[in-house]
Amino acid sequence: MSCIYSSGWLLLRKKSHPRPENTANTTIPKGGSCPPFLYSVPMTVPTLDIIVPVWNNPTAARACLASILDSTDTARLIIINNGCDRTTERMLEEFCDHLGDRVLYMTMERNIGFVPAANRALRRSDADWALIIRSSATLSAACLKQILATTTKDGAGIITPHCPVDAPLPPQRLKIGCTGIETCDISFSALALARKMRDRIGLFDEELDGGPWCLRDYRHRADAHGFKTCLLPTVTVTNEPVTLFGSLERRRKQEESATAIFRQRWGIQQQVAVYLPKETDEQKLTETLETLLAAARQGHRLELFLHRRHYTFALQQGAACLHSGLTLHKLSPLSPLKSLARGMERLKADNPQLTIVCGLDDIPFPGYDTAQPSATLTHLATPKEADHAAVYR
Repeated sequence: MSCIYSSGWLLLRKKSHPRPENTANTTIPKGGSCPPFLYSVPMTVPTLDIIVPVWNNPTAARACLASILDSTDTARLIIINNGCDRTTERMLEEFCDHLGDRVLYMTMERNIGFVPAANRALRRSDADWALIIRSSATLSAACLKQILATTTKDGAGIITPHCPVDAPLPPQRLKIGCTGIETCDISFSALALARKMRDRIGLFDEELDGGPWCLRDYRHRADAHGFKTCLLPTVTVTNEPVTLFGSLERRRKQEESATAIFRQRWGIQQQVAVYLPKETDEQKLTETLETLLAAARQGHRLELFLHRRHYTFALQQGAACLHSGLTLHKLSPLSPLKSLARGMERLKADNPQLTIVCGLDDIPFPGYDTAQPSATLTHLATPKEADHAAVYR
């Protein structure tokens, strides 16, 4: 084992080792097609580093690390001792001694924060994908298997399983049964990042809050470079709520600063309601869905009210599994306008700032004469110009 001291942190590294070639048979479901996001695993499975920053709480950390070993026998672990107490440090050292060449153990002299620790580990990762896991979370073999299957999706840059504690999905979304869906809601509890994406956009911005705004900024940067963020609703990572440190005033100022920086870069995200009348043809519905998907990728939340025929057609086209920010609402066939009014009342009760927009070609929104023109949708769907060359190495 060699010890290298550099820039205030100590790196302990086992000797370098060749990665095992991980192979799997290619399987195609009966019928010749694959469901969204669940593509057949190629002959060579991508290499994987699993990153676990640890700060104290040795019981939870040991459970996390044990769940990883139970889930994979090929991935390399990068464990960061982020200024742990001696009890946790001793547990980590004993754990690593049994892993030999499968572990890269990094020690910080003090707790530098979760995001800076993760960034330092990402700099050391040379695998095709890096999976960040909070030490309070546990991983399952089924979850890891689906993450690896999703890495084959064209354009995938970020993959996250369902994390109910951090970003719970509504019950109706879970009932739909989507295997995979694009999302803007990601969590550090479990986050897989493609190396080719990291080479393009760099690391997390350590000047932000180390939480939601940091994650939103990173996802926007990924989207700006053409990488998709994939949520896996059918597999779940269990984790404990994150403990927040520092005074309320300090955290408030940090969040205000992060919010201002994010909005300067990417604008303000909105929740938008759209209605399509019964006479809308399928082509116009398809165009609307494409526009709303583009807007959802910019972080907006879209609520689309559809008559039963359109709703059925949209489901057949897979629209319910396009993006977690796009929700379809089916209107009652007996009294569609009353159904629309009730749905709007619920949305406005939850969010008084709800934006109401006419459909494409300025299709009127019943009951709302002041609805914004359809050009608003096009504007929301247009990526905001930002300094995409700025990366964090």
